[in-house]
Amino acid sequence: MKFSKLNLSWEFWISLKYIFSPKRERFTGIISLIAIIGVALSVGALTVVNSVITGFKEAVSEKILSLNPHLSISFRNPEFKEKLLEIIKKEIPSQEIVSIQEVSTLQGLIIFSRQPVGIILKATNLESLKKEKGFKKFEIEEVYLNNNTNNAPPLIIGEKLRERLGLSLGEKIKFMSIEGFYTPFGFFPKITTFKIVGIFETGVYDYDLNLVFTPFKIFSQKFKPNNYSLEIKLKDPFKSQKFKNKLLSHIGFSINIFDWQEWNRNLFTALKMEKMGLFIVLTLMIIVSLFTIIAAMIMLVSEKKMDIAILRALGVSSQSILKIFFFCGLILSLIGVITGLILGSSLCIILSHYPFIKLPSEVYPVEYMPVKLKILDLFVISVVAIFISILACMYPAKKASEIIPAEILRHG
Repeated sequence: MKFSKLNLSWEFWISLKYIFSPKRERFTGIISLIAIIGVALSVGALTVVNSVITGFKEAVSEKILSLNPHLSISFRNPEFKEKLLEIIKKEIPSQEIVSIQEVSTLQGLIIFSRQPVGIILKATNLESLKKEKGFKKFEIEEVYLNNNTNNAPPLIIGEKLRERLGLSLGEKIKFMSIEGFYTPFGFFPKITTFKIVGIFETGVYDYDLNLVFTPFKIFSQKFKPNNYSLEIKLKDPFKSQKFKNKLLSHIGFSINIFDWQEWNRNLFTALKMEKMGLFIVLTLMIIVSLFTIIAAMIMLVSEKKMDIAILRALGVSSQSILKIFFFCGLILSLIGVITGLILGSSLCIILSHYPFIKLPSEVYPVEYMPVKLKILDLFVISVVAIFISILACMYPAKKASEIIPAEILRHG
């Protein structure tokens, strides 16, 4: 039989009456309300935490992909450059390549006002570097860059390094490299004077404190480096492993290739495990809150024993009784799940548009807590919550269907 206006089964209509009837016992109604609130808060918490982990993973990925090469080919002999470019041109389609830069790095100490700071000096094309999206700020003062009468190589330093040493544009600092020369009196490091011509800021604490840039052409003339790299940016960074394998078949042992996924495998594995762990913990919270639904349903069955007996006496099957109370539990659970999804999604939208939870820059690579709400995550959360709800509704509904009407009618 169908409920004519809304095309609902009569069992579903009766379950609605049982749930929303103003004649229900007050205590049973309070327990049901507490159960709904518990499910809503658990689902809302799962939605927010899942969105924060997703947002953090994407923010970290964006920083890494913007500030680091997707493929890096390291070699010592500068004569290998042309040969490597030919191999790259042959194995990687031109439409897949965003840029190729020749770089060189050197570790050492920056010394200013007797304060040494360990840094990595990276020589690269500054104009190309300036276009990268990962920089919140990248400023070069052309006045200091062009007006270089003392022939001091230009240097672009991070905001954190500038703050730590109290540096300003135009000042000169000394760089002590790990490379040097041996004399009868021992090893002497090479000390070079640089002139600060620019400031950059990425928001990543380690980069802003320990990384500095200088033009590759000037660096190679001044230092005569013994290590070079070709850094490749790809249109699709996730193809890096595929192209790396192609390149490896054409190069010798003196050349090394690294891709960004290898450098950051531990980080992304940790984020994935953290997301899975939190999902399991918060799913357990939903399960715990659904025990309150079970308690509310058992109380409802006890309250409606006489109704069940009368329905059975009128010829209603035990299967229909099971459906009625299954729908009751499912309605309570769905109200909690939908309310939780609305609350969680609303909070995520607010946090994504108005970020106000600031994170310590020394620990996190982003300034504010990132939030990324995905439809797929909401779907997974909904499916998991509804599946658990269905399991929770089965026991009280089964008990209701097993009630013997003759005993209830005899004893009242």
